Amino acid sequence: MDRAYLLALALTAAAAPALAASALQEETPKLPPALGTSRAEGASMLASDGDAAAPGRVPRDTTEGARLLWSRLAGSLSVDDGTPAAEAPRAFQFEFDVRSRQPSGTQNFSARFHYLDEGPGLVRGVVLDQQRAERSTQMRGRDERGRLQYWYRKVQGEGQTDGWQSLRGRDAKESRAEIDSWAAISFDIARLTRPSSFRIISLRERTMTREEGAPLQLRFDGDPHPVVLPGTDIEGVRGGRKQAISELCAGLQWLELQTPDFRDFRSVEGAEAKSRPYRLLFGIAPDSGRPQVVLVSPGSSGPLQVPGAVLVQSTEWLLHPQAGAPKDQSWLPGRFFAYETTTGASPSELRFSDVPRADLYFIDGDMSADLDAAFFRPR
Repeated sequence: MDRAYLLALALTAAAAPALAASALQEETPKLPPALGTSRAEGASMLASDGDAAAPGRVPRDTTEGARLLWSRLAGSLSVDDGTPAAEAPRAFQFEFDVRSRQPSGTQNFSARFHYLDEGPGLVRGVVLDQQRAERSTQMRGRDERGRLQYWYRKVQGEGQTDGWQSLRGRDAKESRAEIDSWAAISFDIARLTRPSSFRIISLRERTMTREEGAPLQLRFDGDPHPVVLPGTDIEGVRGGRKQAISELCAGLQWLELQTPDFRDFRSVEGAEAKSRPYRLLFGIAPDSGRPQVVLVSPGSSGPLQVPGAVLVQSTEWLLHPQAGAPKDQSWLPGRFFAYETTTGASPSELRFSDVPRADLYFIDGDMSADLDAAFFRPR
């Protein structure tokens, strides 16, 4: 399992258990344009009130309770004047430590990546050594003629390259797919940190109940099957107190956002991706208004827990940088746990895995980084 996949689980909760196996086109890839361009993906997507879905625009048929929850969620991640921004960050960079759990054992590594929301999205992902120096770098950018290109270099260890290598042809198919997944991951991160940048198809307040004797089962109104939480010993911290995830969920308020602005990193792989809705179910802390868990489910209706659904627990939000001016600060989750949905013969047998596939620990970042297209080509 590649590291880009593990980061995808931890960072975006994109609803996918693995990279898709579809073949790459050998010509220059046509990727979905970023929002704000003349061909914004899903441009004709209609909201629940019949008007076009737009960033931050709450459909007229939204209930007052859902409006209030949405306002709290968007406002809780605003810093300077409390007004939610309707645009996602254009350029940012993150550095983090990751602990991944696989059948073969646990792996720990560090990574840094940079993203520029220009054209299809430009990305540069760097795997770091123990001294946080570059070990290898993967990159997607535009050459001097404006053509989308992929590059790679390894500066340490086995397989070290002689400078930058162009990733072309069938032999580099998997490497290009991995870099594409980084770009999709970045697109999603930018919107998760600014919820008001999502185009809203619908907002719906959800009621959750738990059955006595079944603390891991969450039953949401209208869902024929329960959402089965991880039976994990990893606890989140909220209000200075550790809580098991089942206890944590019991005290949250729930808001379902349906939006086309999520990228399934399995289906990017250099091809035009058909826009489809996702349901993001936010478990919101009543005190802070910030999300403590997010359940991402593909599709617009039906049970929430379906194959490909992912649960992300993010309970330790940080104001970063602490000493910065309000206009330069962002609320960022300091730690993520990401759980996959296990396979089952029927919907009633689905549940989230007991052990998170990946933990992510935030180290440093800049949500308004000064990056340009030249940074995403060899130099």
